[in-house]
Formats: sequence, C-alpha cells, structure tokens
Amino acid sequence: MINQEREIKMNQKYKRTAYLAPELPSLSATFVFNEIIAMEKLGVEVHTYSVHEPKNKAHGKRALKMAKSTAIIYNHNLLSNLKDFIINTLTHTRSTFKGIAQLAGDFIKTGIIRKNSFKLLYQFLRANWFARDLRNRNIEHIHIHFAHVSTQIGMYASTLAGISFSFTAHANDIFERPLLIKEKCQRAKKVISISSFNIDVMKRLGGNPSNMEIVRCGVDSTLPIRPLSSMNKRSLKIGSLGRLVEKKGVQTLIEAGRQLKDISFDFSIEIAGDGPQKNELIKLVQKNKLDDHIKFIGAIPHSDVRDWMKSLDIFSLPSQKDSNGDMDGIPVVLMEAMNLGIPVLTTAMSGIPELVIHDKTGLVSQPGDFTGLAENIKKLYINRQLQVNLVANAKKRIKSEFDQLVNAARLKEVFSF
Repeated sequence: MINQEREIKMNQKYKRTAYLAPELPSLSATFVFNEIIAMEKLGVEVHTYSVHEPKNKAHGKRALKMAKSTAIIYNHNLLSNLKDFIINTLTHTRSTFKGIAQLAGDFIKTGIIRKNSFKLLYQFLRANWFARDLRNRNIEHIHIHFAHVSTQIGMYASTLAGISFSFTAHANDIFERPLLIKEKCQRAKKVISISSFNIDVMKRLGGNPSNMEIVRCGVDSTLPIRPLSSMNKRSLKIGSLGRLVEKKGVQTLIEAGRQLKDISFDFSIEIAGDGPQKNELIKLVQKNKLDDHIKFIGAIPHSDVRDWMKSLDIFSLPSQKDSNGDMDGIPVVLMEAMNLGIPVLTTAMSGIPELVIHDKTGLVSQPGDFTGLAENIKKLYINRQLQVNLVANAKKRIKSEFDQLVNAARLKEVFSF
C-alpha cells in the first residue's frame, strides 16, 4: 500500500505548490489549514507560507507541524528584502524587470500618490524574498487565499519567480477591498471562488469569467449527525457563533428574541464569540429586559465548538451587509452546524443561499428582518417533520457540495494545468 502511494506521487502531473495565506495556520482560517491537509492526502506536495505570524494559531499536532514548516514572509525585514531585490535583478534580470513594469502599471492604475500605491511598493519588496525562496524550493505554482494583500504579494512573486499563480476569493477581500481585481484575474492562471455570487461580483469588477472556477470551503462530512432534539418538549435553545461585528447580524437575533419574549415563548439564546460590538449588544439585551433569555458566553476554544453545537436545538446566523459594504461569504460555521445535524436559520445574503436553501436545507429570512427570523424560529419549533427534513437534506448538501475532500479534488484538477 505504501509503495503504491509513492508510485502515485512519483507519476502525478500535479505541480509542486506553495500555499500563501494572511495567517497560517490560524484559528480564524481553519478552512485553509483543512484544505491543505486534504490536498496533501490527495498527493499534492504543498509548501506553506504566511504573510504574518498568526495571532491565534490553530491547535493540534497537525497544526503544530504546519506552523514549524511555514515560512513567514514579514519576518524578513525590508533591508534584507532590498538585498533580495538586488540579487533578483542581477541573477534573474528579465523576470525582475517584468515585475517592475507590472508594479509601475499598477501604480498608474491605482494612483501614483495614493496610499494603496505605496502599499503595493512595500508588498513588491516583500515579494522578492518570497520569489527567491520559491526558486530555491523549485516551486512550480502558488495558490493564494484571499484576494487582497496576500494575492498582491503572491502575484508579484509569481512574476519575479517566473511561475503561475491562482487565488481564492472569499468575502471582504472582494466586497470591501477589491484593489486591482481585474488585473489579478487577468494574471492568474485560475481564479477560485467559493460561490457563484463571488464570481458575479468579480465579473462586475472586470474579471474574466472564463478562468474562474467554484471550489467551496468544506468540512469533514464523515462526521455523524447527532440525534435530533425534541425541541418542543422543553425550553428551546438557540445558539449563534461568530465575531461580534455588524455583519454577523447579532442585533437581529436579539430583536427576534424580544418578539419571542413578548408572546411568552420559552427560549434561551447563547451568543458565542467576542468583538467590538459586544458592549453595544449587551446594552441592547438589557434595554429589552432579555437578561434571563440571552447570554454572552465569550469565545469558545475551537476544540470545544463541536460539543457546544451539539447542545443546541437551532443554530442561527442572521448575516447582513455592514455600513462599509462588507458581508459574509458562505460562513463555514453554518456548514459545521448543518454537518452535525443542527437545523440552521440564516439570511439571504451573499453566497449563503447556495448552502442554505429555504425550506430544504434550512430556513432563510431577509437581512435585518427580525420578525421574519422570529417567525422561522416558531415555524421550526412546531413542525417536527420540517426539522427532520431540514437535517437530512442539509447533510446531503454538505456531502455532495461542501465536503473537504470533494472540493480538494476539484482544486487538485485546477493544479493539473
């Protein structure tokens, strides 16, 4: 068996690939970590790079192993980056001048005296060390997660190193920070999107749809679902998990709780996570006299999330667009709940309806519509057959479209060009 695996790896045509993300391995981007693990299982040789040192590192033996082997681009100071630039100029003159010309064109498109242009210069200098390391490791392709800073560094490094790159676009990297998206799409060998919604966004920004592919973020669909709770036999327990920021729509869940309290509905809500909106949300709970119904339980260690989710009757994430235009892509936390057999309630925002199909794999209301959310909670509470159907269909949806290995296989084909 071991010899067969070695033979497959020796004969494969898939390229030696560098993975670049803003923070790796990070708790805030476990989907990137999991994707790399899945790609390695499929025989792709992966070398990992991170723009920054992760603030909150992912836990576990595999994460520790990845952390030790991951090169941090910003750990190399600018003086050494200038040295790398000089070496690249002397040893690979043609590709270096091609990179300089690319940077100059980007300067003109962005605006010569604008802040973003100087950021591009900074990222170009950082890319020089990255390019040298790629050459030293004989890397043939770069795959990048998030279409902003990491792709700006990665696309310059690909030009300097003379290799191809691809990138995955997620959410605020194209909704709120779409710098040079048209150019990035033109230069990339492939553009990966987590949703058809994102493809439409990039098309409107000038991206070429002919080199775009959908590859979902995924979860391990082999996990068993927990037994369906008898939610109408006791107080209903609703949970929500995410960073406490405007786009997560926690205020909508609190307002829905107020409506449920007004009709003496028996429920409790646990809000897990932390963030800048926490004090504001606590005041809203107090204002509506919901202290006995709604609790803020803080950030949960990633290793404990699964057990916490299993204690819920319903998982709710009422996502919305924030005042800066940022919004969720397709939150992995919804996939995790659906994968465990927890009925989900969410909103028709961004790519979410591609995962949560109303009345089939979950219940969907409009962003900010707390009355609609409250109605969906009541609808699910009283209808046992609906609960059964949603859980079964959600698991099927995860297995067919949002499984880690299914999507790693799709991505592997992208690397076989």
